[in-house]
Amino acid sequence: MTGASAPAERSPDAASGGVRTLLRILDKGLTAFEGVLLVVALSASVLFLVADIILRVAVNVALPWAAEATRYAIVWLVFIGGSRAALVGAHITIDALPEFLPTPAARLVTRIGLAISSAACAILAWYGIALVQRMTAFRQLSPSLEIPMWWVYLALPIGFALMTVRFAQAAIMPPEKHTGPAA
Repeated sequence: MTGASAPAERSPDAASGGVRTLLRILDKGLTAFEGVLLVVALSASVLFLVADIILRVAVNVALPWAAEATRYAIVWLVFIGGSRAALVGAHITIDALPEFLPTPAARLVTRIGLAISSAACAILAWYGIALVQRMTAFRQLSPSLEIPMWWVYLALPIGFALMTVRFAQAAIMPPEKHTGPAA
């Protein structure tokens, strides 16, 4: 055949590069999203507490909703912070086995652990969604703020979903660092 060329075959490395590019884009978006939520939650909790303290001391008036709002902001802070911790490898790990393995085996064990963590977080996100649905059906309001309680519980599926992505991301693209015996 003249004038026609055979279709270019994609190497496995090219497909892997596409996945890595997608993960980097996803990483940038999630990092920005997490950062905004963390700053908002932390700023709100500090603002509510400081305002309540100043008003109590200065004019002997308490904000009845400040403690509750702070509690809920911290709940969100913990679950979004869990995702950030997964991103930087700050979750508690049992790393005794990889420390005694040669580098390739240690990387495999680490990837398996990260995949298991991702799967566990996915299961918890699934159950978190079910919990939010039940809370929506109950129509329960918070005592002081009178906001729907499912807004607070929504931190669970969102936080665990973010952690699912972060652990999966680390399993696919783990850090290169390994301090165990050389292979």
